[in-house]
This record gives sequence, C-alpha cells and structure tokens, in this order.
Amino acid sequence: MDCGIDPLIIKSNDSIISKVESDSSGQKWWNDYLGKLEEPILKNTDKEGYRLLIYNSMKQSSKSYRIFKNWNSYKLVYKEFGKEDSDEIAKELFVNKETELSKKEWTEFQSLLQNTDFWSLPVTIDRSGLDGTSWVLEGMNPNGNECTNREYHVVARWQPIDSMKVMQLNYKLIELNEK
Repeated sequence: MDCGIDPLIIKSNDSIISKVESDSSGQKWWNDYLGKLEEPILKNTDKEGYRLLIYNSMKQSSKSYRIFKNWNSYKLVYKEFGKEDSDEIAKELFVNKETELSKKEWTEFQSLLQNTDFWSLPVTIDRSGLDGTSWVLEGMNPNGNECTNREYHVVARWQPIDSMKVMQLNYKLIELNEK
C-alpha cells in the first residue's frame, strides 16, 4: 500500500517519541499528570483509543477527551482538571463523565484520522512558548496503523493554528462531547 508518507517525517517522529520515552523525568511528569486526571497511559492499553489533552500551563488546568472502542461499543470520556475561569491553581478533578458513542460517530472519527494522515503527522512543529495552552492528541491502535505499522502516535501543539490538519481531529473530539 502506497500511503504517500515522507520517510524523513516518520524517522523524525520515531526519534522524538523515543527521546521522550527515554527521558525519565519527563515521562514521570506525564504519568503523574495522567494520574491526577485518573486517565490511563494510552500506550499501555489494549484497546483502540484516542485522547486529546488540552493543558493550560498558567492555571495548570486541563480538559481531556478520550474515545475508545470496547468490543462492539464506543465511548467518550470527558474530564476537567481545575477550572479555566478560576484564579486558583488546579488541584482536583472537576468533571468526569462517560457517554456512549454510536458506531457512525466512531466511523466518522476513523475516516477523519485517515483523511488527515494522523499517523504520519509530525509529533511537533517549530512553535512553542512558555504561557498558553498545549494540545496533545494521542492515538493507540493495538493492531498497528496500516501505513506506519505504528501502534502509538502522539501529536503535540502549543497554541495551535486552526488550519492545521490535527485541529480537525481535536475539534471533532470536542464536538462529540458537546452533542
């Protein structure tokens, strides 16, 4: 199958993911943060799933949108840690809700993953800052992606630009939560 993937981007992605995984202090911070959100380490799950984590560094607050397939059912888990409109630093899980998704909604998201080439998008781009919001979109497919053979992929953006392909996926997860 010719997926039109740039081998240099894949090589760079592999290098970045490998570097992050070998950074024990960064990995510990990430695992601890997921623990505060009561969220699984997606890479260690055996179910296909995708998670958008929107992290506000000033308030240390975040929103998490995770969809996953559980046998023949589809679910969305939405969580808020802290409140964006509060001056207090986030300390607790504020919202934790799970809803059922239809097969059609799951299929639409799968189609969007394919159309945006999620599995071959660069992990990072040259855009960063100290304050603001970081958007991290992760994907886990235990069967591996048919083009990259990768089971896990992550795309991280700081203060994302709306026109990026990854924002279509991010907005879809937000939309599924607001239905």
